Amino acid sequence: MNISSVSRLALAMAFGVTLTACSSTPPDQIPSDQTAPGTSSRPILSANEANNFVAAHYFSALTPNTAPWSPSAITLPAQPDFVVGPAGTQGVTHTSIQAAVDAAIIKRTNKRQYIAIMPGEYQGTVYIPAATGSLTLYGMGEKPLDVKIGQAIDGDMSTADWRRTVNPGGKYMPGKPAWYMFDNCQNKRGTNIGVMCSAVVWSQNNGLQLQNLTIENNLGDSVDAGNHPAVALRTDGDKVQINKVNILGRQNTFFVTNSGVQNRLENDRQPRTLVTNSYIEGDVDIVSGRGAVVFDNTDFRVVNSRTQQEAYVFAPATLSNIYYGFLAINSRFTASGDGVAQLGRSLDVDSNTNGQVVIRDSVINEGFNMAKPWADSVISKRPFAGNTGAEDDKGEIQRNLNDTNFNRMWEYNNRGIGSKVVAEPKQ
Repeated sequence: MNISSVSRLALAMAFGVTLTACSSTPPDQIPSDQTAPGTSSRPILSANEANNFVAAHYFSALTPNTAPWSPSAITLPAQPDFVVGPAGTQGVTHTSIQAAVDAAIIKRTNKRQYIAIMPGEYQGTVYIPAATGSLTLYGMGEKPLDVKIGQAIDGDMSTADWRRTVNPGGKYMPGKPAWYMFDNCQNKRGTNIGVMCSAVVWSQNNGLQLQNLTIENNLGDSVDAGNHPAVALRTDGDKVQINKVNILGRQNTFFVTNSGVQNRLENDRQPRTLVTNSYIEGDVDIVSGRGAVVFDNTDFRVVNSRTQQEAYVFAPATLSNIYYGFLAINSRFTASGDGVAQLGRSLDVDSNTNGQVVIRDSVINEGFNMAKPWADSVISKRPFAGNTGAEDDKGEIQRNLNDTNFNRMWEYNNRGIGSKVVAEPKQ
């Protein structure tokens, strides 16, 4: 584990507490002055429009007449099915997380399997394959930092270097449950491994639950400011719950996709994820991909020490015909510097993509670019354009919130210096 990054996390949290303690009026208690419709650079929802963007809508199913997902709090058993920790320790069943995951999958049961992880540092990747049953991995420490899962993986490394880094002892072998995931990546064509194979923890497990852990891609500042995807956590499964988890990295820290077992994006799946009480850190496209993800009471911290040129929190690749992508509520957005950081940009994978994000009831600090909080699209370079609509004769704002002529990135009732709406110059 990169100790400097852990120290940075502790300092960041301590610094946040100091700022709150010294302020006469904490930013989360200052009323919002965001007013609809906002501007084309910073579109703001009305109260009626904001009613469309609540967790229940993000958890609806694409299949007609199917009940929405209604997640409940993660509950833990008195006795887990597997325990990961040092050899010889009482109760320990496996000394590596991957070995415990393999054992749980091999049981081929539809009953949820619980893997408890003792405090310590666990170096190396963890691949959680698709299975008939769901897994819960949780740390046994008092806090998320007590259990650290990490490795340095660069999406720009060659396939040969990646293979040596990820599988030095042959933990992924034919016949083992996660072999298909490793094998798909090692057979990739191209000069580098790419973002799709750069995750430290990668799951295709429906119903996965993660709690009280720290997951980090240790690549950190050891590379230049170029394109270095370095995913800490990637999930492809549906109905995923993440609670009290630190997800640390730089570029593409948390990657949510709708890929199947062939490791390719699909157009008929919308995996759903709930992230609560967590901390996510990075610089470029910190949260990216294709899926419906709700973040509740989560801290997003931009650490742009690697690059002073750009920084983005969200980079959704939501399909244009799907109304819900990423939603952040009751959360905090922190960045340092002179306004380089932006709230997000659309990850235009193809012409069918129009990323969707709503940030509401949250606090945004002064490190974000107030004049241009949203950036142009990544691949297509499509300029950001928010829909301000028009007022009818009753003074009500009329606009199609999913008009494909505009970006779908919205705010509502946010507070803090970084949430201020800057008037656009008159034409």
